[in-house]
Amino acid sequence: MSRTILCVEDEQDTGDLLQTILEHEGFTIVRARDGRQAICLIETMLPPALILLDVVVPYVNGFELLGGLRRNPDWQHVPIIMVSADHYQPDIERALAEGANAYVVKSAGFQDLVQAVNQLLPPSPSLGATEPATDQICVGAGTLSAPRPDTPERRPPSNRKKMKKTS
Repeated sequence: MSRTILCVEDEQDTGDLLQTILEHEGFTIVRARDGRQAICLIETMLPPALILLDVVVPYVNGFELLGGLRRNPDWQHVPIIMVSADHYQPDIERALAEGANAYVVKSAGFQDLVQAVNQLLPPSPSLGATEPATDQICVGAGTLSAPRPDTPERRPPSNRKKMKKTS
């Protein structure tokens, strides 16, 4: 089973911390720093085991991405944890109503996030076992890192599904 998590987070320090914590838990992290990078990854990689989706990211916000993911037949089954700096009840209710599996407030600490991830995903067969790193590149959306030819997460171009921005 895939142990890859797509993390859509625009704050560099928060993204680095999330990556460190989740890699320690045995996950491989693929990151997008804004909504356009997230869409590029969604169109080019195989669905991950889970998505961490910040509510407020540049260009295409977390709610727009959530809606597009839930309408995409290849990705609609992927568990999504919405993360936010704010504990704004209408946003929490909206996220859950629109298909998020969980909502975690960053200020509560990352222990809640790790707990939510572990509740949504089965434990690793062997503690600390990870898949090979999945380096990704998105031309035109900003480079995340250099591509690797042995990356199994790449989807062949003929199978790409377009995800449209919702208004």
